[in-house]
Amino acid sequence: MNLPVKGAALLVLAALAASLASAAVISAHDHRSVGDYQFTVGFAVEPAIEGVGNGVQLKVYKSAAHGHGSNAGHHGETSSGGAAHDHGEVVPVEGLEHTLQVEVTHLGSGVSKSMRLSRIIGDPGHYRAALIPTAPGHYRFRFFGTVEGNPVDETFESGPNTFSTVNPAGDLYFPERQATVREIEGAVRGAQSSAEGAQDAAIEASGSASAARMLGIVGIVLGVLGVGTGAAGLAVGLRRR
Repeated sequence: MNLPVKGAALLVLAALAASLASAAVISAHDHRSVGDYQFTVGFAVEPAIEGVGNGVQLKVYKSAAHGHGSNAGHHGETSSGGAAHDHGEVVPVEGLEHTLQVEVTHLGSGVSKSMRLSRIIGDPGHYRAALIPTAPGHYRFRFFGTVEGNPVDETFESGPNTFSTVNPAGDLYFPERQATVREIEGAVRGAQSSAEGAQDAAIEASGSASAARMLGIVGIVLGVLGVGTGAAGLAVGLRRR
């Protein structure tokens, strides 16, 4: 085999590996029929890792044979997640960045945030909402709005049969484990809480010291007044003699 042939073979193997990796990601997503449309939902990068840039991924298709009034199926998707346009089985649904939003919820904490979708240029029907998941665990994606004028309110949750949960970053460090952003923030909050407690104690102690000083001053004043009164009484007594 000459060098050009070897190079071509390597390119083919690289393309095949990329295709298989992409297919693995797509298969890990949640595929669901929503009315006349097929939704494919998951993290843009799976498995998802805390503290690593990621995003909510949404792909929406419909049947090409019956236009707007058909049930779409994802059997027409290719391994890269696109539609099988050559066979006319499904077509992408465009313009959803203007009509659809996603509410992301971290189920462990209950914290939610609504985000707008952005279209992926060059890949019609493919949308993404960029995010960096900062806590491990299960996540919920709720898509709400309209698709081609049809109301949509659909919820997807991470799990073994849907899409990736967010994995702790600490498990991947090697050879030395590094503190994650979440752990650093927790330590900072703990230190801040301790500092605030110390400040409150200092203020309380300062208040107690001020009160003690005031009592001391009052005692001195009363003592001076007592001495003065006694001296005046003694002077009056001596004059009467």
